[in-house]
Amino acid sequence: MTKQFVKNDGNLSLVNGGYLVVNGENPVTNADFVLAQQRAEYVVTFAKLAKGKNFVSNKVDSLQDLQREVSETIAKNKPTVFVTMPVATETPITDKLKAEALSFMNFQEGSSKAQKVNKFLQEFTVLSEFEEFGLFFDEGVVKLNQIYTLKEVVDAVSETVDLLNK
Repeated sequence: MTKQFVKNDGNLSLVNGGYLVVNGENPVTNADFVLAQQRAEYVVTFAKLAKGKNFVSNKVDSLQDLQREVSETIAKNKPTVFVTMPVATETPITDKLKAEALSFMNFQEGSSKAQKVNKFLQEFTVLSEFEEFGLFFDEGVVKLNQIYTLKEVVDAVSETVDLLNK
């Protein structure tokens, strides 16, 4: 069994219903690469099917609640205003502090998501190595449905990392 070094230059492809070959004719396999491709297929398909799904149940309204709300609204007496309320003053420093605090919270959320994505993507290091350097493949027959790029996997994981970690 000979090993063959394959770079990501388009020579690796699927033929005849998904058999992994090099240069269109030599069947090859690499266990880590195949496992990563199979896992990538799951992740990408999961992300496609998860789009537009609502995983949070909404509160159901009841007719009794609506009737109670209508009664409460009608029963409320409108209070008489004896003293006018003061007008809020402009607070540019407070507004800047609020904006800075919001920016910090968004940064924390973004960096937390990036950490989750990077942690999840560790199982796809072999795809990164294949795309950057190439991999050694053995002679052998293996079938895949598609060859996924690292970008496809990263995009899919970025969209659904919170769902995939459950």
